Amino acid sequence: MLKRNLLSFVLFLVLFQNIEAKDIEITIPNCKEKEVHQKVQFKSRYKRFFFRKTNDKKVKRIDEIIDEKGEILIKAVMKSTETGDEYLFRKFHRLLIVDKEIHEVICIVGKESGKVIVYNFCGEKVKEFSLNSEELFEKYKF
Repeated sequence: MLKRNLLSFVLFLVLFQNIEAKDIEITIPNCKEKEVHQKVQFKSRYKRFFFRKTNDKKVKRIDEIIDEKGEILIKAVMKSTETGDEYLFRKFHRLLIVDKEIHEVICIVGKESGKVIVYNFCGEKVKEFSLNSEELFEKYKF
């Protein structure tokens, strides 16, 4: 009987401590003071058809947001196909630094709306909202 009471008391203490620990938030106060840089890489290779090279290229654009220590905070990859002067892609996925925020733009071709995810300079998600595809392309495509 004493062992059961002791066991239930220990379980109660463990549960009570976990409830208090959930209310504590750890925040980094100097996120706006951090310096981040955007790094863009392009990788391309020719498409092949029966072991022959075609005129079409597969292009991979890699956007990375890097802090002052050299750590990658956010990474986005956009794949497209280049045919002459024309770039064709299925998913528009870009990263931009706007004022003191990082914007991640995701839009799938053929859908009417896309979304923008806003991060602070620590890489923490601040908010997310959706916009019309045409507005996204006008504002973020360059």
